[in-house]
Amino acid sequence: MESDLFNGTLPFPINFTTLSIGLVILIAVIAFLRGVIGMFVGLACMMVGVYCGYAVYPHLPEWLSHVMDDPSPLLIFSLTLGSAFCVYLFLRLLAGAFVLSPFRKEEKKRVLRGPIGMVLSLIPATALIFVLGVALWTAGTLFSVEHTKEGVSVQPGSNAVKRPFWARWNYALERDWIGKVIGKIDPLSARATGAISNFLVTLKDDSAGGQLTKHPEISRVLRTPGIRDLADDPEIAELIKNGDYIRLLNHPKMRSTASDPQFNKLLDDLPVEEIVDKSLYRQEQGLLVRRQSRLRLDP
Repeated sequence: MESDLFNGTLPFPINFTTLSIGLVILIAVIAFLRGVIGMFVGLACMMVGVYCGYAVYPHLPEWLSHVMDDPSPLLIFSLTLGSAFCVYLFLRLLAGAFVLSPFRKEEKKRVLRGPIGMVLSLIPATALIFVLGVALWTAGTLFSVEHTKEGVSVQPGSNAVKRPFWARWNYALERDWIGKVIGKIDPLSARATGAISNFLVTLKDDSAGGQLTKHPEISRVLRTPGIRDLADDPEIAELIKNGDYIRLLNHPKMRSTASDPQFNKLLDDLPVEEIVDKSLYRQEQGLLVRRQSRLRLDP
């Protein structure tokens, strides 16, 4: 029989077997409490999420309508990031304590843990957000130019529809902080390409072109050498005629003009789509009505 380690000093004998069993029980209790606390914190987060969803649900139609009419990329990005963090926190606290913890291995590279690891983990997410931002911007530009082309083709006196969501999203992204960051990094998504494309399509109608020149800011833009060269280029005219706007956005002359800092400076705070619509339509009793047109004949 094992001897008492404390030689009877304590009211009960203590030996190595007792210490081992006690240590195992202590570790088990700590692990259990850690899991239970994490589970209850996760459940509490879930209940808070359910309550927030219940409180938000009646207002969703109104908020979605506001977002569709006046989209804010920065707001949508913030809401997406916050929702993703809440979902991660719920899964980590509720499932992580019982599913992930027993199989987790100790990290050998301590540098990847803590704040440095958190920053490094944001790199792939940032790259994905950048790619999605460029894709959404390009889609918005294409839809915006297509809407302008449809406006040019509408019969005079016909009613027009409001620009679709993608065009409004593109218009908002051009003026948003995220859009400015993307525009500085990727020339293809710069707002200049969309503005130039809208101008070139609108200029197919001499009457609408005359309305454009009535705006001093637009007139200065249209008088730039780059715009004049694009308007007189037969290849550019063929791309516009065929509706091949992807190749138009990637055309070397288009990218060269769009990357000109002086040209971009002329576009600062210039509501291109709004001015284009005013050159094509007039307001009558709250409706957009197509103005008289004078389309250029194709050569």
